[in-house]
Amino acid sequence: MIRIGVAASGKDETSAVADRFARALFFIIADEEGNVIETIENEAGAEQHGAASRALMTLSRKKVSVLLVPRMGPNALGFIGQANMDAFCAEGLTVREALDKYKSSSLEKINK
Repeated sequence: MIRIGVAASGKDETSAVADRFARALFFIIADEEGNVIETIENEAGAEQHGAASRALMTLSRKKVSVLLVPRMGPNALGFIGQANMDAFCAEGLTVREALDKYKSSSLEKINK
């Protein structure tokens, strides 16, 4: 089962995809059909260093394998490769729009 993690500025699917992955206020987790399973607060956002790796470890523990994010830095991209995750660009969208576009295969993959 695919679990999708969306970096979000708010707690529900009407929220915008966050401007920055590691500093997102929340992560919304959905199934492969786009049904929201849970919302978790991003405790890594307050970190001065290592926020991306901490956020990714949290999502990995939640069995997330797909990320919908605005963009990712090189450290985060390295980690998602090791964790067998895929990341897709969802910049400028709401969480619902990002999930719908992922389901219809119309988001650009960030990691190759």
